[in-house]
Amino acid sequence: MLAAKAAGVDSCWINFFDPEVTEKELGLPENEEVLMILDIGYAAEGTKPLTMHTQRKELSETVRYI
Repeated sequence: MLAAKAAGVDSCWINFFDPEVTEKELGLPENEEVLMILDIGYAAEGTKPLTMHTQRKELSETVRYI
């Protein structure tokens, strides 16, 4: 992803998919599996990341020390 961005290419990491269907469509053997999908290409002009990708919650909102 970093190398793509450095080359001016945008990317989108996808981890919500059905691995069994994807592996079957790709014709993968039993000993191989899909862990994630990375779309790469050029974003349409004027697009930008969604707010949820640029704004962060405070650590205290997501972490609890016990």
